[in-house]
Order: sequence, then C-alpha cells, then structure tokens
Amino acid sequence: MAKAIPSTDNILGSFAPVFPCTDFSHNLFRDWDHCLRFELGGDDVSDSLRLRRFIQAFERADAVASWLFRDTEELWLLSSDYGDEKPRKKRLKPYKKTTLRPSDFQYLGKVFQEDSDDFTGDIYRHWDATILKERWQLREVLWLTLGAEMGVRPTVSADIYVVDFARGLVLHPYDDRGMDVAATQKGTLVPLYQEYHDWLQTFRIDEMCAGFEG
Repeated sequence: MAKAIPSTDNILGSFAPVFPCTDFSHNLFRDWDHCLRFELGGDDVSDSLRLRRFIQAFERADAVASWLFRDTEELWLLSSDYGDEKPRKKRLKPYKKTTLRPSDFQYLGKVFQEDSDDFTGDIYRHWDATILKERWQLREVLWLTLGAEMGVRPTVSADIYVVDFARGLVLHPYDDRGMDVAATQKGTLVPLYQEYHDWLQTFRIDEMCAGFEG
C-alpha cells in the first residue's frame, strides 16, 4: 500500500507556536495586523525595461532582507507549491540552481485550497522547509523568486517565505512588484519602517503610517 500523504491544515505545527496561523497566506498585508509592503520594481521603472526593473527589485529586496535578518540566528525557508493531492516530484528542482538541494528540505504537509475555483479539480499547497545556513543562500532564493514573471532565469514558481521563528518575523517577496514583511509584534517592524520608509508602497502608505506612527 502506498504511503498516505499527510493532510493537515497546521503546516507550522512542527515549529514553536509563535505565529497566530497554521500556514502563511498569499497576502500577508491583508491578513496580518503588523505588516509592511515594499515596492521593489517601482512605478518609475517600466515593465519594458526588464533587466533594469529586475536589478532594482533584487537590490531592494536584498537590502531589506539583509537588514531585517542581520541578527537572526536561525533562518528558515518555507516553499509552497500548488499541485494535486500528491506533491510533484520535481517541485524542488529549481533550487538545484542554488547551493540548496532537494534533499535539504523536509516535507511539512499539504493544505487543501478552498479558493481553488480557477482550477480544475482539487488543488493543494504543498509545503517544504529548510534552514538557510549561509546568508548568500537568501540572496539566491530572492533571485529565483523575483524573476519568475519577468523571464529572468533561473526561477522558481513556488511561493517562498523566509522566516525567523524566534523573533516572529516572516518575509514574502511575491514578485518583482513587491514584498511583504510581517511580524507578531509591532515593535519588531518599527525600525524597519523607519529605515526603509522611502521604499514602502505608495498605494498603502497611509495605512502603514497610521499603523506604525500612531
């Protein structure tokens, strides 16, 4: 008999109970009380200037991530991939372009997507995790993520979340347009809000000012 694939809504259950959620949503800014949203590519760089836009997006994401996690002792990468009930065997293959290997990851389980109306049949998010032992591995992962919709290779189609469980921090670059940084405690994000205020998303700036200056 084939081994059953674990079906669990509590993807974060194997970690310390830091976050008030069982997995990470696509839109942290919408779903978290304390969250910053950064513009990466920026409105001042046209989509037609792909390399220039990608370089700016990468440099901003790298600067924010490096500053945010400069004192982190243990940094985790959580990768989520869409698929059928059984995870795709090659879902972690893109990470071979980095110094990470599929064997470095541990499978956390799957979550059924109730909002899967746009897909034919049932759809699941399959979650894998690994520790980023070196800081340049974080840069490699950012590169893979930010170029996905711009034709920059290599790339990865999975959603990635970079997590400091000890400090209750999660960083999610969703594409070349932007990146969310969320925390369980408001005070954890205030220094980041002040340091990189000029890169915060203009469309959401009033909400963030109200949340972090009030």
